Amino acid sequence: MAANDYSTFWLLFGKYGATMTIEDVRDTYFPSATLKTMANKHSARLLPPRTGDVYDVRDVAEWWDTQRKAAAS
Repeated sequence: MAANDYSTFWLLFGKYGATMTIEDVRDTYFPSATLKTMANKHSARLLPPRTGDVYDVRDVAEWWDTQRKAAAS
């Protein structure tokens, strides 16, 4: 099975489980960003929706796939 046969969701779910913290999102997608920058990105709605203090991995996967498609066009 080729690497592109795995969906973003399953890759994230396999590593983080059902939810991700803001630190997990930062470490995965913005490793050089500070937590303050991440909070600002969240406030500006530049990150996936959050429930309480966690992100649903399904929302993160959908958000990331949308980011990738937008960058490719």
